[in-house]
Amino acid sequence: ANEVEVNGESLPFGADNLTRMVLNPDVTVRSRGVIEKCSFCVQRIQEGKLTAKREGRRLADNDIKTACQTACPTGAIVFGDSNNKEGTATKKMDNPLNYLALEEINVRSSVTYQAKVNNRSEELDA
Repeated sequence: ANEVEVNGESLPFGADNLTRMVLNPDVTVRSRGVIEKCSFCVQRIQEGKLTAKREGRRLADNDIKTACQTACPTGAIVFGDSNNKEGTATKKMDNPLNYLALEEINVRSSVTYQAKVNNRSEELDA
């Protein structure tokens, strides 16, 4: 059970103000079973843009990190400006293993994927 004890009284998680304060204010908490479309962490994008503007500089390649990018232990998720020819995102997109979902019906997504390579060469087994 997800319960917290306050003054010797057992309360469900979130029933008291103390546990509510640990929640991220930038993320809307939905009820269980509700799925939401990815917003590409619009609040993080705005924060990165404002920081760069305050510092009087252009937005750098690593100024913005999405929540999934931060949480990914393998570093497989890259976020960036596809118009920046020197950026990490553009370099990943130029990889021959990169592809778009539903590209054959001209869906112009901003999200690209990289094919997984399984080397099953018998020569490597020796």
